[in-house]
Amino acid sequence: MSQPPLERQMRAGWLQTITGIRFERTVAMIRDEPELLALVSRLQHAEQAGADFFANRSLPEYTVVEELDLTTTEAARFLTLSLVPFHAHPSGRPKPQIGRVGFWRVCKTLWQQHQWVYDPHRLVATEGEQELEAFFNRLDIMDAYDAHWWFTSAVTLYERFDGGPEGLLRQADYVAPHAARLVRGADLPGIADAVSTPFWVRLMHDCVAPLAGMGWVSLPVDHTLFAVTEALGDLDVDIGNREDRETVQTFWEVFCEKHGLVPYRVEKSLRVVGLYWHRGGRDYVASVLEDYR
Repeated sequence: MSQPPLERQMRAGWLQTITGIRFERTVAMIRDEPELLALVSRLQHAEQAGADFFANRSLPEYTVVEELDLTTTEAARFLTLSLVPFHAHPSGRPKPQIGRVGFWRVCKTLWQQHQWVYDPHRLVATEGEQELEAFFNRLDIMDAYDAHWWFTSAVTLYERFDGGPEGLLRQADYVAPHAARLVRGADLPGIADAVSTPFWVRLMHDCVAPLAGMGWVSLPVDHTLFAVTEALGDLDVDIGNREDRETVQTFWEVFCEKHGLVPYRVEKSLRVVGLYWHRGGRDYVASVLEDYR
């Protein structure tokens, strides 16, 4: 009998074979592919319904947008430019460890007290990059790289996309893969990369305007998704290893395609669980698996 394409049962545990790279470790949580499918299905359905674990937990970016009570135009600008500070520090110096929730709280305060930084027209035509850099220098969480990337993205939105992200969506005819392609081809540092672009597309779809073709948007594997994947399979992988990152990415692409899952829905539910992993996330996953077994 042929082996399942995504994993093989071994006496010592779970062996995943993906594009010739194997993860072989004793399994901590997931025993086989049917269990993973049951878990992922339960998580995404509960997240969509706001039930179970997700009844009082969500991603901070959605919470902040709701608290600010933004229009769709405001939400598009806020979410797009707020993604910029999440990039790795080019100097190699670590940023303040305030976490994902902390970053979005800072961005919320920026919107409330200094809304001009989110207005591409005012930022480019009136204030200028030096003013933005001087302002960001007074914020512990920001630096010169953030100011330059933020301003560059604002210039691109202002000059190429009619002043904001909604112009980009219109140029893409509100088709998700087309929007992603436009972003990746534009000068939008901190947004136009393999992780940030799918994340941005999801935010536009959920908070700004429904986009067609969301099923074709890849699942972004960042530190959170990588850590959740590693924990579920007890995998001997390192996010600093490019091959490991590519393998985890390929795994989820193959898994979603095989089972007819929409990647962004899988990503969103796993991200919430990962964000709260040590505050109930792991226990919730364990309880779901226990119910299945």
